[in-house]
Amino acid sequence: MSSSPSTLRSTLLAIALSSVLALIGCGSKLIRLGDQTASVSSGGSAGTGGDSGATVAGTGATGGEVLNQPGADGGAAGSGEPCAQGQVLASEVLWIGDSWIQIPNGTQHNRVRDLARAAGALASDEDYVNVAAAAANMAAVAKQYDTRESGATKVKVLLMDGGTWDPIAAQMAGASVSTAIDDSIGTFQQFLDKVASDGTVEHIVYFLVPELPTIPGVSSMRPRLQQACDESAVPCHFIDLQPYWQGHPEYTAADGIQASEAGATLIGDLIWDAMQEHCIAQ
Repeated sequence: MSSSPSTLRSTLLAIALSSVLALIGCGSKLIRLGDQTASVSSGGSAGTGGDSGATVAGTGATGGEVLNQPGADGGAAGSGEPCAQGQVLASEVLWIGDSWIQIPNGTQHNRVRDLARAAGALASDEDYVNVAAAAANMAAVAKQYDTRESGATKVKVLLMDGGTWDPIAAQMAGASVSTAIDDSIGTFQQFLDKVASDGTVEHIVYFLVPELPTIPGVSSMRPRLQQACDESAVPCHFIDLQPYWQGHPEYTAADGIQASEAGATLIGDLIWDAMQEHCIAQ
């Protein structure tokens, strides 16, 4: 028996409605068509690109400017937005800070360089500029930036630590540690203001060393440094190493005041994660 036109239309509508309901029932699942690829993150920092090879930025649903939990790189779900590539030259990315960037063997810096090369953000013969120096207080770290910024090549990205040598030096000299901390924090705030007024830096990635017996005052400096980053006119991405160091004595060198090779590698990984997550120099 042949179906009437009205019956046939009703059947087709029913099939279409069933398909729509099935799609709605997929909830949050990502549906990919053809050769498209996508990354869905439930807690990571950055996905990988699709056929174009672009890095995918992960903007966390919870804000995610502070990296302070192992395994949680500052956000819940990736936004899926591809990072703009080739916008920052290697010479426009500057490392500043103290021995926690230099020791051991420059591993922190080299690790980020190698990851950037592997991701295509750097050519195989390119490297970032590193002017960090051992025993540099916060004023000296700020001067490292000033010297580079005063030249022909302007800085777009700062990768840095700094400020914790001030209380170490005060303790060694028998001076007030609390006063040294106040001075360090004040200098850091002035530095951030100066960077903003210069107008060339687009991102700062700052990491704070963990609490070690040889470095006084880290726990009291943490909230103040983080607040300074939060209030910075230039986006300042704060990485707190303390949670990552807990339960991992192998991350500290035998001298008790520097990162070991394993700890330095971790620092490099965390910095690169932040750079990928926030589309920094990709």
